[in-house]
Amino acid sequence: MSFSDHDTTDIAPDPGAPVVFRAPVRRLQPPQVADEREALEGWLDYYRAQVVLALDGLPAEALRRRVPESGPSLTGIVKHLTDVEHTWLVERWGERGGRTAYAISYVDDSDEAFRVSDLDDPDALVGAYQEACEKGRDALAGAESLDDAVRDDRRGHIELRWILLNLITETARRSGQAQALREVLLAAEEARIPGRTSPAPSP
Repeated sequence: MSFSDHDTTDIAPDPGAPVVFRAPVRRLQPPQVADEREALEGWLDYYRAQVVLALDGLPAEALRRRVPESGPSLTGIVKHLTDVEHTWLVERWGERGGRTAYAISYVDDSDEAFRVSDLDDPDALVGAYQEACEKGRDALAGAESLDDAVRDDRRGHIELRWILLNLITETARRSGQAQALREVLLAAEEARIPGRTSPAPSP
């Protein structure tokens, strides 16, 4: 299941409003009846889409704003999850434990994965996230069973089931964080631009 399809909802632009980000995804429903693997992959795709939808309707400046100052920004959350997807599915699983220069050392700098600059384009960051997710799906396609395991230096061996549950947990946690941050940013935008209508909430 891919979340790369555009949302078909037509939203009339406000001529007086700043240029805002439009999420290139549609809302998904998590699977109601499915086998274990389909359910795990379906819930992961659901939370992936929820993260991207949290950015919808906000200008780039707001998307880069950290709230509070010591916390993450919405684009920072997307950047972090891009690293998570690439590390676990593309590198650890797809390359069967291989190491690449892409991996970030959180011991050296735990904030690095969330840090973005004024030059980072939200469309590019979301595009990189979608690309990492798609590569992850490709890596998963070759797996025969959730019981398949890959070598891990710290844990010995880890099953694909563990990797998917780890990804779902982190993506769901960051999705909730992104939705809460979205509400704060929408309120700030309304206060800054009186009369502006907020985009519909992203449930």
